Amino acid sequence: MTSEHQLANIRQRELKLAATRKEILSKDSETALDMLLCAQSPATLIQSFPDQDLYYLMHKIGVDDFIPVLSLARSDQWEHILDVDVWEDDQLNLPVMSRAFGLMFQAAPERFLRWIITDKPDYFELFLLKNMDIRIREHDELPPEDFDDYISLDEKFYFRFPDLAPKNKDLDEASLGDGEVESQVTQPEDTADLIEKMMNTLAAMDLSVFHGLMLETLSLLPAEAEEEQFRLKTIRLAEKGFLPPHEAIGIYQPTDIKHLRKRPTAVMKPELDPDMALPPQYVGSQIKGEDLFVTTLSQVDDDLSLQMESELAGLINKIISADRVRIREIQAMERTVQKASDTLSLGLEILQKDLAPDPPRKILETYFLEDIFRTGSRAGIQLKTQAQTWYKDSFTLEKNLPLSFLGEDFLGVIGGLFLDRPLYYDNYRTGKLLYRDFKCLADITAIQAILDQIRQTDLTISALDPDLSSFKSGVLTYKSLLLTLWARNRTGLDKDGNLKLSPIGLNKFKPFFKQLFSSDESSGTSDRPALSDLMLFISDQAGIDEPDMGQGVKDVLKDLVKELEDEYGRLDPEQIDPRFIPHFLLKRV
Repeated sequence: MTSEHQLANIRQRELKLAATRKEILSKDSETALDMLLCAQSPATLIQSFPDQDLYYLMHKIGVDDFIPVLSLARSDQWEHILDVDVWEDDQLNLPVMSRAFGLMFQAAPERFLRWIITDKPDYFELFLLKNMDIRIREHDELPPEDFDDYISLDEKFYFRFPDLAPKNKDLDEASLGDGEVESQVTQPEDTADLIEKMMNTLAAMDLSVFHGLMLETLSLLPAEAEEEQFRLKTIRLAEKGFLPPHEAIGIYQPTDIKHLRKRPTAVMKPELDPDMALPPQYVGSQIKGEDLFVTTLSQVDDDLSLQMESELAGLINKIISADRVRIREIQAMERTVQKASDTLSLGLEILQKDLAPDPPRKILETYFLEDIFRTGSRAGIQLKTQAQTWYKDSFTLEKNLPLSFLGEDFLGVIGGLFLDRPLYYDNYRTGKLLYRDFKCLADITAIQAILDQIRQTDLTISALDPDLSSFKSGVLTYKSLLLTLWARNRTGLDKDGNLKLSPIGLNKFKPFFKQLFSSDESSGTSDRPALSDLMLFISDQAGIDEPDMGQGVKDVLKDLVKELEDEYGRLDPEQIDPRFIPHFLLKRV
C-alpha cells in the first residue's frame, strides 16, 4: 500500500513532469527536440507524454528528426500514431502505413518487431499480405524456374513484391495534406526494401517466429482482419475523444439557450492521481491572442482549470473527427484550435447578451464548453438556413442565373454560407484568409446585413422583370443589370416600356455618362443626383414607392453609385473603352 509520503512524492514528480511537458510544447521544434533528448531522464519524460501530445510533437519537430524520440516512446504511443496516421476513413493507406512502420523499425528494430508480432499480429500480417506474395517449397521439391524473382532466407519460404505500385494515386496524393512534402509517404521500392530488412531481422532474432509469421500470413482473411482492426482502432480513438465522424458531427448541432447543461455545483479539487491519465496539453500551447474566450479562460478559478483543459482537448478532438482533419502538419492543428477558440468566443458573446448581466467568466464556469461551442455554431447555421431559404425562391435561381450574377462581394458572402460549415467572408481584410470562422457578434451582424441586401436586391430585380433573353454579350451581374436598365431608360432606348439588356452604343452612352457625375454646386448639398435618379427609376419601374423601398436596396444603390464615382469619376467621356467598363453593357466597336 502506498503511503501518504510516497503519494506526495509521486504528485510532486508528476507536477514537475507536467510543467516540463508544457514548456516543451510551447517551444520551437529545434528547442523542443533538444529538451526531450537532453533531459535528465529522457525515457521517463517522453513516456509521460499523453499520446496526442507526442503525436503533435512528432509533426511539429518533423518525423525524420523524431526517430530518436520514437525509440524511447511507449508501445501504446506507437499504436496511437498508427491509429491516427494510416487510416483513410475505413481503409488502410498502405504507403502511409509503410512510412509509419519504417520510422518505428528504424527507431527500435527488434523491439518494434517483437511488439507488432505479439500485440498486433493480424495488423502486421495484413500489411505483409497486401504487399508481397509468399510461396512454400516442400523439402523434396526443386526450386522452380519462376522462383528467380523470389527472396528466400532459408530456401523453404520464398517471398517477392510483385505489385507495390499505389493502386490509387489520387488517394495517396490527397493523404499528404496541404503543404506536406512527398517524402513523408513511402514509395514502392522503399516498402519492398523495408519488408526485406524486417524479415532479415526477424529471422536473425528467431527463425521459428519467422516461419510462423509466414504461415499465418498465408492463412489470413484480409477483409475480416481489416474490419476487426478498424473496429479496434475506432474504440481506442473514441476513448481519447476522437469519435467516429458520424457521431462527432453532433458537435455542430445547434443548442438553444434553454437546453444548455449546467456544471455540477460542487466541484472537486483537482488531485493528481498517478493512475489517471492527464489531458493533452498541446491545446494550451496553441491558445493565444486576445479573443473573448482566451481572455475569459485566463480568469477561470484554478479549481476548474484542469477540467477546462480536459474539456477543451475533448472538444478539439471532436472537431478534428467531424471535419476529418489530417494532423500531418502543424498548421492543421493551429487552424483547428483557432476555430474552436473563435466559435467559443462567439458563443460566449451571444450568451453574455442573452443572459445579461452575467459576465463571460461566470458563463464559462457555469456551462460546458461543448454547449457554448454549439451556441456559437448555431448563429452561423441560422445564417446558412436563411441564405438557403432565400435561394430556393430567388429570382437568381428561377431564371437559372449563375451565382456569379451576385457580383464578387455578394458571391463571397453566399459562398461562405453555402459551405457545410458556414464561414465568414473576410476577403483578406484582417489577415491572409479569404474565409475564416465567425468569431464575434459583429461578424454575424455584418453578414446578416449583407444577406438582407442580397434578398432585397433580388426582390427588386424580380419586380423590375427585365427581359433576360435580350442579353447577348458582356458580363451580367446585378450591378450591370441595374445600371444598364437605368442607362437605356434615360437614353430613350426602351420607350416601349420593356426593360432590355441589349448593349448600349457609345453615341448614346457618352451623353448619359457626362451627366452621371454632374452636380449642382450652388446648392451646397452633398446629395448625389445620380443616386436620386437611379432610385427614382427603380421606384417607377418596379412599382415601389421610394419610402417603402427596403434599406438594404437603398444601401446597395448608394454603394453602387459611390463605386461608379470612385472608378469613373475622373474619366474623360471621350476616352471610354467598352472593354474596361464592366458596370454597363456597351457595344464594342
